[in-house]
Amino acid sequence: MFRALTVSEQQDLRPFIAVLRAYALPHHVTEESGNLVVWAPDEGQAQLIVSAYERWQQGALHIPVAPEQSRAAILPVKSLLQGFLRAVWLAPVSVLLIIACLVVAVVSNLGADVMAVRMLFFPEIASGGQLPVMALMTGLDSISDWLRTLTPALLHFGPIHLVFNLLWLWFFGRMMEPALGVKSYIAVILIMAFSANVLQYSWSGTSNFGGMSGVVYGQLGFIWMWQTLRTDSSLRLPLPMIMVFLVSLVLMEVLASSMIASAAHLGGLLSGMLCGLAMAAISTLFKNRGQNVR
Repeated sequence: MFRALTVSEQQDLRPFIAVLRAYALPHHVTEESGNLVVWAPDEGQAQLIVSAYERWQQGALHIPVAPEQSRAAILPVKSLLQGFLRAVWLAPVSVLLIIACLVVAVVSNLGADVMAVRMLFFPEIASGGQLPVMALMTGLDSISDWLRTLTPALLHFGPIHLVFNLLWLWFFGRMMEPALGVKSYIAVILIMAFSANVLQYSWSGTSNFGGMSGVVYGQLGFIWMWQTLRTDSSLRLPLPMIMVFLVSLVLMEVLASSMIASAAHLGGLLSGMLCGLAMAAISTLFKNRGQNVR
C-alpha cells in the first residue's frame, strides 16, 4: 500500500471519500496519531488520489450526477421482456398454463365469485346406481363436458393456493417440458389433470373443487419414476424433496381433508407415476435399440 494523503482528523473527509467511490478509485483510510491517512494500492493510484484531492479542495471535482431518467427507463422493461421471452422459449406450455390460471383468478376474484367461472367446474353427472367412474364415462355426452373434466385445474381459491401451485408448476414444468418436448408434455399434463379431477369427483361426489396441485403432484410422480428408470437422465429431483411431498400428502389428508382435494393430489401423483414409467421404459427401449444397431 502507498500513502497518498495525510490530513488532520478534524477535517471532514467523508465528501472526498464519496468522490473517490464515485470515480471508482481504490483506497483505504486509517487513523494515525490524530491524522487520517488515505492509502492507495500502488503509486499510480496514489498520485491520482492526490490530484483528485487538490481538485476537490478547489471545488472542481464533485460526485458525478447521472442524467435524469424517464419513468420508462427506470422500469427494467427490456430485461423483464427478455426474461419472459426466454421462459416462453424454454417452456411455452407451462407459461400458457400459468397465464390461464392468473386470468381465471382475476375473473373469479381468486375463487370468491364462483358464478363467473361456473362453466369451469367439473360436470355433475347423475350416477343412476352406477359406480361414479362408470356414470361419468357414460354421462359425458358433449365436448364441453369432456373439457370440463380438465378445467378445474385452472381454478384457485385464495392467493396462497394460487401462488403455491403456480410456483411448483413452473419449477417442475421448466424441467419436464424441454426434456419431453411440447407434444409429449401436453399429453402428460392432460392425463394428469383428467385423472386428478376424475378421482376427486368420484371420491367427493361434488364439483366444488379446483387447483393445479393435482398436476403438480403428477409432475413430481413423473420425474420420480423417470429418474428411477433413466438413471442417466438430467431430469431428476433430490429424493428428500420427493419424500417431503409424499409426507405432505399424507398430512394434508389427516389434518385438513375437508379443505383440501387430497384425492386430486393422489390421482395426479399416480397418473404421473404411470406416465413416467411408461415413457421412461419406451425411451430406454429405443435407446437400447439404437445402440444395438450401431
